[in-house]
Amino acid sequence: MEPTMSRCPYLPEKTLPVQIDGQPSESLDVTIIKAFEPFTLSCALLVRLNWPTLRGEYVLKLFDRRYATQLRRDNQASAWTADIEVAYHALVESTDMASLFALYAQKETDYEWTAKAEAGWDSAHREAYLQFCCRKHFSTETLVYDQLRDLQGECIPHLAARILLKSPSSSGPTHEYLDCPGILLEYVQGFSITDLDKFAPKAAWQQICDEAIRIINLIGGRGIRNEDVKTRSFIVRHYPSTNHQQTTRPNVVMIDFGSCVLRTKDQDDRDWREWKAMQDEEGAIGVVMERKLNGGFTYVRTAESDRLMDEFMSE
Repeated sequence: MEPTMSRCPYLPEKTLPVQIDGQPSESLDVTIIKAFEPFTLSCALLVRLNWPTLRGEYVLKLFDRRYATQLRRDNQASAWTADIEVAYHALVESTDMASLFALYAQKETDYEWTAKAEAGWDSAHREAYLQFCCRKHFSTETLVYDQLRDLQGECIPHLAARILLKSPSSSGPTHEYLDCPGILLEYVQGFSITDLDKFAPKAAWQQICDEAIRIINLIGGRGIRNEDVKTRSFIVRHYPSTNHQQTTRPNVVMIDFGSCVLRTKDQDDRDWREWKAMQDEEGAIGVVMERKLNGGFTYVRTAESDRLMDEFMSE
């Protein structure tokens, strides 16, 4: 009999006990309002809090390998089942996981190694790699929020707390190979620029897309390169009126930083700029939206983007 996919537990009105900032003595409940599906590299939930320090609606972003649909698909992992989890727990109990994760960290940018290794992985070892990826995405995203602290609440959401959702079978205060890390974020109500033509007047399209490009370049100027820029990563809180001469800047917010790369202190400037040129973050928004809006938005590269293209991508 074929194993069946276990049903996702993140259902409306379910309560989850979470630890705050890894403090085992401080466990508080969050109540799920809805799930933002389909899940991608993480599981995003709208939750309700009634804590002494936080009340209201927030987004809980769980880096849960079991249900992160895009993460599993990108790594050729089958749908998670209870049998897969049993095999993974057996691996955790019998293997030097610290050494295994250290190997993943060393080899993760060696794509030839990854392809060869994946071909020989059983379900338990593939699950271990997914857990490594989730921990890395969590670490990267929180580092980005820390580095952009002055932009929180403006062009990126406010980071309210780091949390931990413990595995029922893990022991001790934390178990990085079994527990699920996450972050609590400000809930930004609005729509993604993917749906700009559905929810905003045409007169506002140019200004909104220009603002999204300004934000991606503002963040990029802080030594951050985003390897997964998507139009869905920009939310419009509100948009200008149909008066196209309005000068008020549209309230655009960027989300999703788990796939970012932070520049190291010793990284050569030319090497960093070449990677930025190849990534073409602003083009990932500008080119896509110009095509999608079919005359409603004209993409003009910024001067810095033009320089990068001329220097590295002109051949």
